Amino acid sequence: MCFARLSLSLLFLCMACRPQWEARENLAPTTADPIQHNLTTTSGSVRSGDTLDKILQSLKLDNGSAQQIIAAFANVYDVRKIQPGRSFALATDSCQTVHEFAYHASPELTIVVKRDSSAAYSAEKKEIPLHIEVVSLSGIIETSLYDAVLRLGETPELIIAFSDIFQWDIDFFTDPRQGDTFQLIYEKISSANDRNTFLRYGRILAGSYTQKDTTYSAFYFENSDAKGGYYDALGRTFQKTFLKSPLNYTRISSHFTGARRHPILKIVRPHYAVDFAAPTGTPVSAAGDGVVIAKGYDKGLGNFIKIQHTNKRYVTRYGHLNGFAPGIEKGKPVQQKQVIGYVGKTGLATGPHLDYAFYDNGRPINPLKIKASSGEPIGEKDRDRFEQLKIGRMAQLHRAALAMEYINIFTTRSATDDTLEIAAGRGPLTAFYK
Repeated sequence: MCFARLSLSLLFLCMACRPQWEARENLAPTTADPIQHNLTTTSGSVRSGDTLDKILQSLKLDNGSAQQIIAAFANVYDVRKIQPGRSFALATDSCQTVHEFAYHASPELTIVVKRDSSAAYSAEKKEIPLHIEVVSLSGIIETSLYDAVLRLGETPELIIAFSDIFQWDIDFFTDPRQGDTFQLIYEKISSANDRNTFLRYGRILAGSYTQKDTTYSAFYFENSDAKGGYYDALGRTFQKTFLKSPLNYTRISSHFTGARRHPILKIVRPHYAVDFAAPTGTPVSAAGDGVVIAKGYDKGLGNFIKIQHTNKRYVTRYGHLNGFAPGIEKGKPVQQKQVIGYVGKTGLATGPHLDYAFYDNGRPINPLKIKASSGEPIGEKDRDRFEQLKIGRMAQLHRAALAMEYINIFTTRSATDDTLEIAAGRGPLTAFYK
């Protein structure tokens, strides 16, 4: 009798633990989410410091299931590339058996781990087909590049990409003036299934920035070795030996001078460096490729780093750091734009700033007056192909500039709603110049 009751109990328990989609085959999975909607779904976002193991632990998975999911996941995607802010979802049945785990690696890529009928887990990449559209943008600086691009309906991500190209020649914190103009030819990526859904920007294909009588133009080009980069109209690489500034700063709080009254010591002495005021924690980048030759603490400079660059006559120094970036040690190589430390006010400093010094064979040089040389130009075997691409891109930039001039005349004469739509980069004129 007891055996019969036990058998009946086990039967009901097994039936309850069967995945619901087996009993309700008419319920299809949703197209918007890889996880079947008839299972219980738990979702969340990756936090700073999370690993896949930590995420699964937080979801109360048993260690055996967690390790199987991690192993399957690692077969198709590097678990070390999980990023904070990305979303995930877990589907379980009424017995808490995991049937699916999905990690949204990007707007167009989801990693899905599924449990099959043999209780084994396997993973696959689900990619959204993309539509790439080449568009143009042209504008005039009134206050800043940031405000100008936002007024035209684009986002800070495009501003960062554009300023990164020109950072060796233009400091967008201090150099822009009212009346400067800019043009861009760039890619906008959307879902091929829904072209109204913007996902992200692709490459900037060409860009120009004009200050008074000086125009900087850059063209993206891939050489015969499939290595891509930006080049000027003469085929010289846009990447220079040294960055114009090693960080994004608020202002220059102290210039290079032979006589400065020290704000703490109250004595006049040389200041052979430039002080960039910025919030504590602002990343500081290596101005050029090189090797760390000193890292430590000085009672005046506080935490500091010295880098000897590829051309060994040049050394840069970074002082008053709040801390050092991971992996930065004496004797270790660094690359241009690699984060080496963070702005602070250690040592003799009245506020957070970077003390940036530049030496040529041991002689201090004003960093703001360095004329950095370019890298390797376009090779002869790629010259003709580059010239053809450049001519096409220059024509696109010219049309974008003409469109801007026409818009300015048009909006000045008749500021109707329609013209304002065009001026904001959303009207038919902009579409005409794609």
